[in-house]
Amino acid sequence: MITLIGRFLRGRAGTAAVEFAIVVPVMIGMTGGGFELGRAFQTYNAANRIATQYAFVWADCSDSPVGTCLTELGTYTPSAALANIVPQLTTANISLRMFQVTVAGSNVNVVYAYPTGQTPTAAEQAAATSALTNGQTGVIVSVSYVYSLQVFGALMSPFIGSSYTMAFTVVQLKA
Repeated sequence: MITLIGRFLRGRAGTAAVEFAIVVPVMIGMTGGGFELGRAFQTYNAANRIATQYAFVWADCSDSPVGTCLTELGTYTPSAALANIVPQLTTANISLRMFQVTVAGSNVNVVYAYPTGQTPTAAEQAAATSALTNGQTGVIVSVSYVYSLQVFGALMSPFIGSSYTMAFTVVQLKA
């Protein structure tokens, strides 16, 4: 009996299988995590790019005749326009808010809004008053995107949730 235990302790026949069982899950986790992190960064960059590009382009709009910028705003908002700018994003997960505003003291007055009838949130107003001075006209573009985990979504959802909302607000002085 003692020789059987001694032979078992000295045996090396299963070490490769044990090492494989320990290393492979770690490697799969690192590969999946790296893929998910890269995908999340690409999504973050694309959502930020929408807000920035829309703010730059809409800020260049000359509202002459009056209503021209409102018409131009209508060309930015369809899902086809969003899909052309950031094809890697799911357009159904994009939430877009755009305002042309004038600043009067600490008040932010809306000239045009998308969606129609919306008012800027407190954070959007604060961003506008910090970027624009009294009497200036500018645009506020806010984009939020709901990012869903792809690799280990079901496994990670109890810990970090299965989705994450990325939000960006850009204020640009009107030309």
